[in-house]
Amino acid sequence: MKKFLIVGFAGAALGLSACGATASLDGAVSSLGSSADLQVHVTASASGAGTAQAQPVLNALSLDVDYSNPTGAPLSQSDGKANVEMIVNAGGTPFVDAREVSGALYLEVNVSVLSKIPSVSLSASEVAAAQLLLGNRWFEVPTSLLASSFKETSTIKADATKEQAAATKIADALEKLVDTTPYTTLSSGGYSQTGSLASVAQAVLPTIESLGGSSSGANSVKGTYTLTLTTSGTSATGASVAITAPNGTHGDATVDLTATLAHASDSVVAPANPTVVTRSMLEGLLAEAK
Repeated sequence: MKKFLIVGFAGAALGLSACGATASLDGAVSSLGSSADLQVHVTASASGAGTAQAQPVLNALSLDVDYSNPTGAPLSQSDGKANVEMIVNAGGTPFVDAREVSGALYLEVNVSVLSKIPSVSLSASEVAAAQLLLGNRWFEVPTSLLASSFKETSTIKADATKEQAAATKIADALEKLVDTTPYTTLSSGGYSQTGSLASVAQAVLPTIESLGGSSSGANSVKGTYTLTLTTSGTSATGASVAITAPNGTHGDATVDLTATLAHASDSVVAPANPTVVTRSMLEGLLAEAK
């Protein structure tokens, strides 16, 4: 999960760094892992034809992802062992807070915040019942419970390895694409690039076909993408990707994902006095959810 998110949010920066870029851009990309902590704040928006219902929902939601190397060394030296915290916010208030610290998973849910998300329809009694069960409590899911709950652990690991290899191939193909597509330098600091979605589809076709996917219709993909990396001096401060494509017969629609980056000293640690989830408790929670 940690590796996937870092690749996703920094994808624009990593791609643009291959565009024959200057040393200052390379330094900005390297800055992402140059300290022990990294904070990423992600928002999404939609505009254009057929997005009226999605707009208020996306406006109400945001995501905070914090990375922390427990050794205090730069994240680039964490060797995949950095602690991570993911917070889903609704109306600016944390709804789900999940942390992975030293291999253990911690979770806190504030069910009452659901009312801040448009189109979510839960009765007051349903919210109160769920909040009584889950709200304002940290739960710890031990690694041993996760392992014992999934008997196909070896299969899962094999699938994960296969998926990671495919993701690496796709990332390499996209980096090569971005490398050969012109980019512009922003006067405010940073870089931007626009290309076609058809070129993206064609770039990842070999990997998709190797996984058993189909290449039919790739050349007819409509729309464009825009990748942007903002910088301050030699540090990356943000990245975004905007995709514009036809939305049926209604016209073009645009979805924009924007991330701001910071390096405050904010370590990700385990919460105090969590409720340790046991197998019987997990089975009871699942039954209650049903």
